[in-house]
Amino acid sequence: MIRINLQPRKETERAIGQRQQRDLALLGLAVVALIMFVPWFIQGRRLASLDHDIEQVKVEIARYDQQVKEVRDLDTLKNELKAKLQVIHDLNEKRVGPARLLNSLSVSAPENLWLVDFHETNGEATLTGMALDNQTIAAFMRQLQTSPYFYNVDLVETTQRGPSIRPGARVLPENFKRFIIKARIDYFGHGGKPQDGAGPAKPGQPGQPASAPAPPRAG
Repeated sequence: MIRINLQPRKETERAIGQRQQRDLALLGLAVVALIMFVPWFIQGRRLASLDHDIEQVKVEIARYDQQVKEVRDLDTLKNELKAKLQVIHDLNEKRVGPARLLNSLSVSAPENLWLVDFHETNGEATLTGMALDNQTIAAFMRQLQTSPYFYNVDLVETTQRGPSIRPGARVLPENFKRFIIKARIDYFGHGGKPQDGAGPAKPGQPGQPASAPAPPRAG
């Protein structure tokens, strides 16, 4: 069948122009949509990649946190073990300390000097004895100060006594000196110094031996 277009030519051209405008508008919308979609798609891919990286970082942080916790636990156990070992060491030192102290006291006592009393209260010892002269007492004090078990050695008093008989029927010489000495005791054998290696204290303070004694005066 043959169709014959009976519409005027201008109307045909107008219809074609409208169709072209419509097609151009649709094409423009498609281009705008594509321009908007492509960045959104790329941004979405980047955000997804960043979210994945963030999750990986969180996993790494959790792993490192666990390692840090394990290290802290090991440090705690190490400190507890060191404390227990220190307690054991202190107990051993205290167990053998008195015997070593008495041996040091015996070695420090020169000839012509006799100890008649030894008393300790709260780490302070009071030594009472008799000696032939002041020089012997001074020598005894110097020996005590060199001992790691005595420090802050101080002469309290000396008195002059007449002849006497020492226990065991031994006759002491005439004009002997009776003395009283006080000293701090360190059963650990550190001379009163801190065990952590801290610096020396000032003279006269605990932890530092007193200065060399002057010869005692007769009472």
